[in-house]
Amino acid sequence: MKTTVLNLALYQAGWFACVLGGARGYPWLGASAGLILLLVHLALCREPVKEIKTVLVVAVMGTAADSIQSFLGVFVFLSGYWVQWVVPFWISVMWLQFATLLHFALGWLSGRYALAAFLGAIGGPMAFFTGERLGAAIFPKGQGFSLLVLAAFWAFILPLSVLIGDRFMPARKGYRIFGS
Repeated sequence: MKTTVLNLALYQAGWFACVLGGARGYPWLGASAGLILLLVHLALCREPVKEIKTVLVVAVMGTAADSIQSFLGVFVFLSGYWVQWVVPFWISVMWLQFATLLHFALGWLSGRYALAAFLGAIGGPMAFFTGERLGAAIFPKGQGFSLLVLAAFWAFILPLSVLIGDRFMPARKGYRIFGS
């Protein structure tokens, strides 16, 4: 339980740092804070090598998928682009952050891909809606269209992320600071 709470706290702090950094015109500051929180997570992991593999694979996949969606106009981020056809760096950091949940706070989804699809279809659009409301993105083709596309995307990407997490599952989950 303590591990789950700490994992969620690290993720949520990283998410807000990245989104607010992007929304307020300080994308590198937000991304830096998110990376520091990621390093704290990795330092606490019992099996950091397996965690790093999961985090990197999911982050590359998510960055590529979000870049395609952004290119197609599903959403546009308001700051931090370093290459026009790739999402801002702070979005990639958010994908790194998201992947840290797979062996911890979302570990209970392991092998439950239909449930992951259902939850992804709800949670993914909610996160983007919140980011849009905080001023980090816009939906140029309309909110309804974007949220519908995001629901379909997250119904696919969350189970795929869980599958990737299952592939690199650590033998000893948890953080070092919370006993055996």
